[in-house]
Amino acid sequence: MSGSQEKTEKPTTKKQTDARKKGQIAKSKDLNAVFLLLAAGVTVYLSGVLIFEEYRRILTMLWSDGFNLGHESAFTHSVFRQVAIHMFTMLAPVLFVVTAISIFTNILQNKGLLFALEAIKPKFSKLNPIKGLKRLFSIRSAVEVIKSILKLVVVGSVVYLVLRNGQDIFLPLVRQDPAQILMAVGDLGLKMLLMVSVIMIVVGLADYAFQKWQHQRDLKMSKHEVKEEHKQVEGDPFIKSRIRSIQKAMAKQRMMAKVPDATVVITNPTHFAVALQYEKGMSAPKVVAKGVDHVAVRIMEKARKHKVPVVQNPPLARALYKQVKLEGAIPLNLYKAVAKVIANIYQQKQKKNF
Repeated sequence: MSGSQEKTEKPTTKKQTDARKKGQIAKSKDLNAVFLLLAAGVTVYLSGVLIFEEYRRILTMLWSDGFNLGHESAFTHSVFRQVAIHMFTMLAPVLFVVTAISIFTNILQNKGLLFALEAIKPKFSKLNPIKGLKRLFSIRSAVEVIKSILKLVVVGSVVYLVLRNGQDIFLPLVRQDPAQILMAVGDLGLKMLLMVSVIMIVVGLADYAFQKWQHQRDLKMSKHEVKEEHKQVEGDPFIKSRIRSIQKAMAKQRMMAKVPDATVVITNPTHFAVALQYEKGMSAPKVVAKGVDHVAVRIMEKARKHKVPVVQNPPLARALYKQVKLEGAIPLNLYKAVAKVIANIYQQKQKKNF
C-alpha cells in the first residue's frame, strides 16, 4: 500500500455524519446491559410486595375459584383474563422502567435520537469467510473475549463473596414465613446486583472509551479520500471553472444583445467601450454594455452595424467603465458629461431630419 493510501487523516465532519446516518456510532452494549439489569433489579426489589401480593392472588384464584369454574363454559376466558390482569400488574413497573432506561441510555450514547434503517439491512459481505477470519483475529474480537472472561470472573466472585458472607441467614429462614424468606432473598439479591453493577459500570465506561477509539480509527481516511470528498462537497475545480466560463459567455451574449438598443457608445477609442441607453421617463441613463480590449472592439463593431452613435471620449469612457455596473444608472458626478454627449447626438439627429 502506498503512502498516499494509508489512512492517517482524521475523519471529516461529512464522513462522521454519513457514518452516523448508517448507524455506525461509538456505542457500548455492556453499558446499556448493566443499566438495564440494574434498573430491572432495583424495580423488582422495590415492587417486591406488589409482586408477592399479585402472585398470591393468582394462586388463591386458581386453587379456590379456578377449579370450581372448571365445569362452567366461560372457565377459560374468565381465568385467562384475570391471570393476565394480575400478571400485567406484577410486570408493568419493571417493563415501564426498563423501557424508559433503554431509551434514555441509547439517546445518551447516540447523542440524540437515531433512526438508521441501513444498519438493519442484511449485508451479504459478512458471509465472506475470509473477512470473517479477519474479524475473528482482530483487536475488537480480542477485547470482546477479554471482556467476557472479565464479566464471568466478576459475577462469579461477587456471587461467591455475597453468599459466603450471608450464609448465616439461610438456616433461620427455614422457620420463617414466605414473605420474610422473600425479603431476605431480595436483600441478598440486591446486594449482589449493586456490587456487580458498580464493577460492570466501570467496565462499561472503559468499553465505551475503547469503542469510541475504535470507531475513530475505523473512520480514518487517506489523503486521497479527503481530496475526493472535498471535490464532492466543493465541486470539481475544472467543472466549476467550466461552469463559470459558460456563465460569463452567456452574460456577455445577453450584454451584446442590448447594444443595438443603446443610445450611444462612448469609447477610449479602442481600450474601453461603454454603451449607454436613455429614454424619456428614465431618471438617468444606464449602462447596458461595457468592455475592454477585444470586447470593446466587438461593442463598437456591433454599434456601427446597427447605426448606434460611437463617441470618442477617453476620460468619460474610463470613468463610466470603472464607476458604473451593468444595468446601473450613471452617478451624479457624471451627469453633466453624459448629458452633453447625449444632447449632441439628439442635435445631430435633428439636423439630419431637416
